[in-house]
Amino acid sequence: MELIQAKKQKVWGWPGVVNFTLGGMASGFYLLGSLSMVLRDGMVGLSQPAGFKLVAPALIGLGFLALTTEAGHPLRARYLLRYLRRSWMSRETLAGALFVPAAVLDWLFPHPALWGLAAAAALGLMLSHGFIVYRVRGVTAWNVPLVPVLFLSSGFFTGGGLVLLAALRGSALRVGQVVIGLICVLLDLAVWLLFLNGSRDPTFREATGSLRRPKSLFFIVGIGHLLPALSLLLLLVLPGVGPWRVFAALAGLAIVAGGVGQKASVILEAGYLRGLA
Repeated sequence: MELIQAKKQKVWGWPGVVNFTLGGMASGFYLLGSLSMVLRDGMVGLSQPAGFKLVAPALIGLGFLALTTEAGHPLRARYLLRYLRRSWMSRETLAGALFVPAAVLDWLFPHPALWGLAAAAALGLMLSHGFIVYRVRGVTAWNVPLVPVLFLSSGFFTGGGLVLLAALRGSALRVGQVVIGLICVLLDLAVWLLFLNGSRDPTFREATGSLRRPKSLFFIVGIGHLLPALSLLLLLVLPGVGPWRVFAALAGLAIVAGGVGQKASVILEAGYLRGLA
């Protein structure tokens, strides 16, 4: 018998979901976009289109802006940098503060050093998101070791979707982009299923029960992962397919929708505080 029943946390709502989604997607987009340029040209930074370099910092800025509407005191964010040694929120703030100017400066004055700083900050931002959630020990479904891995895989997953959508502006979709996108989809699907089914803890399974319902599985697994995986496989086995833009757009949009569903489910649906027995 529980003296205090488990109840949903109210600290983070949709603004938090927006921040985690946009920040992870932008970081993954920046890193995967850079990788696709390396595979194409054998170099980083200098070969990236100007528009590409501005999408990620813009999305990260929007994510932080959304978060300030929930925090209520945006000007106090500067105090977060005082706790870098023990706070993942402070590290998230630092990563964002480094990434945005580095990426913008790399657009204005392209240089591998600026790209390297931006890439490191992007990776740090994705990692910090996962550890922010994981370190909330009072929430059963968040305080499991797989959560940081899930946020990392989800960042690359949604970033890969954005890469596919960005490729629609070009004249063709490169095989490397398709392969990278497919790998990210399959890895994130594996991590997601392991997260849902890897623990036998009754409190965890109760907190994540809604994530295993048919409606949730249909949207996140079916539409968000299996549909883009099928689309990308068709692009690989039928490289000369005429309407490649249709398959790329379908895969990209489905991936982004699935990524939003993932973050919203974890934060809003599975965010139950531990009960007291």
